[in-house]
Amino acid sequence: MSKKLVFGILGGVLLLTMLGIYIAVGSLERAPEDASGNSGIADTSGSAAEVSTTEEEDGEQSASNPFEEKVKTPLSESLVQQYIHAMSHQKVQAKEKWSFFEITGERIDFLLSQLETNKYEHEDLYREILESWKEGDFSNAVKDHNAIWRLQDGTIGKATALLEPEAEEAFLQKQKKESR
Repeated sequence: MSKKLVFGILGGVLLLTMLGIYIAVGSLERAPEDASGNSGIADTSGSAAEVSTTEEEDGEQSASNPFEEKVKTPLSESLVQQYIHAMSHQKVQAKEKWSFFEITGERIDFLLSQLETNKYEHEDLYREILESWKEGDFSNAVKDHNAIWRLQDGTIGKATALLEPEAEEAFLQKQKKESR
């Protein structure tokens, strides 16, 4: 065999291998789709496998997630609930609060964009809460917290009142770590 033929065959094999890898990696980065090409209803399992911390430095998705967690998007219904619930703790008095994320416009906008991307069973409730918060209206935060808390089958930590501004500031200062 001539050198040209050998190099031609090797080049073709190398090119096809690279193309295959490119296609495989690209398909891993896309969200799974149903037969009609839609992402469909969000998985409500909220499993630990879907989340990893942002200590992994190559997380492109974590950069777009203002909660600073590397998670699959669109978010599962369970994760939307966890984020809203954790943010509501900033505004309400409750016997127990195990999660916390500070309420920011960026986080509210991110969750609203997830509602546009996917369909959720309780989408109207999430939208009502988030749009109210986006307008700076937290007067129903107790009702909002408890609605999400009930969806999550909460038994301890029912919100009982809105925090006074001084108590909210003290709560924020006391928080060392954001988590859900």
